[in-house]
Amino acid sequence: MEERIAQELVAILKAQEVSDYDNAFERAFELTKAYAGSANAQPSAIPSVFEKLFELFVSGTTKA
Repeated sequence: MEERIAQELVAILKAQEVSDYDNAFERAFELTKAYAGSANAQPSAIPSVFEKLFELFVSGTTKA
């Protein structure tokens, strides 16, 4: 995850400031919850799924 994206995520989680990426966080969180509740979800993959979704919604791409 890029440093800039990671800093935005930390700002959202700490709720110290309003971020332009609050919507990206909400969308990534909801999709991750849906994945986590699915029958095929692998617990170890859940954090990675959230990270990749958040990065996708913020930057429009993900790193492989």
